[in-house]
Amino acid sequence: MKLTAKVGAYSSVVGSAVHIHEDGTRFAGQVAFMCQTDALREKDLQIAMSEAIASALNDLFAARTEATP
Repeated sequence: MKLTAKVGAYSSVVGSAVHIHEDGTRFAGQVAFMCQTDALREKDLQIAMSEAIASALNDLFAARTEATP
């Protein structure tokens, strides 16, 4: 099974998140921000954090796929 991560669309209600998909299509899960203060609620910061997390997860998923016979 191949996993991929991509940044979800930003919502002014729930903020940003990273969506994880199986085999490029099936939604498998999500990484979301649970903000306790306004410091993490800034749109640009949440999008940047989501991009960093998605990139790191895709690197991890690729490395695990390459290591699996």
